[in-house]
This record gives sequence, structure tokens and C-alpha cells, in this order.
Amino acid sequence: MSVNAFIKKYEKGQSKDIAAEQGKEFVFRLKDGKEVGRAGTLNGFEGLIRTLPVESLEFHNAGKHFSAWLRYLKQDKIANAFDRINSKGEKLRQELLEAVKLYKL
Repeated sequence: MSVNAFIKKYEKGQSKDIAAEQGKEFVFRLKDGKEVGRAGTLNGFEGLIRTLPVESLEFHNAGKHFSAWLRYLKQDKIANAFDRINSKGEKLRQELLEAVKLYKL
């Protein structure tokens, strides 16, 4: 079965949510490997970016982990925007959220 078969799109007001296949959720971790969150949908991913420790965001952004998962979800515009973000701290959080808001299909 193709990846597209696992991508669920449904209307929720004006926004669409896109879900990953079970077992392919994005796992947010700290640099030491400790899990701090898990997102199975694009909306869940966006919500966790708002609340998780910035250290986790820095770790995943530096390793391009976010963009790889977003490409799996066929969210290439968001992934490309994330690839260009090199900020740290709360500025990183804000730029990631702006990219999701701007390019979410």
C-alpha cells in the first residue's frame, strides 16, 4: 500500500489535518535521546512545536529530522522552509510555526 493510502485528510473548519501511518509518528526527543513528545498528525506536530522544550526543536532542526518527516507527509513546501531555518531559541520556535502556518495545505 502506498504512503498516500495512509495519509488521511479531513476538513476541520478551514484546516486540514494529515496523519502519518501508525508507527511513523514524529518522536520529539532531547539530545540525550529522552522522548518528550510524539505527533501522528500535522496539527499535532504544530501543537507540540508550540509547547515542547526549545532544546528538542534545536536538536531536530539541526539534524533536518523535521523536514524528512514532513516530506514523508508530502508537505514539501513546509520541509523546504524548515531546511532554510537556522535560528536558535524562541526565534526558532516562532519561525517553525510561521512556516507551518504559511505553507500548510
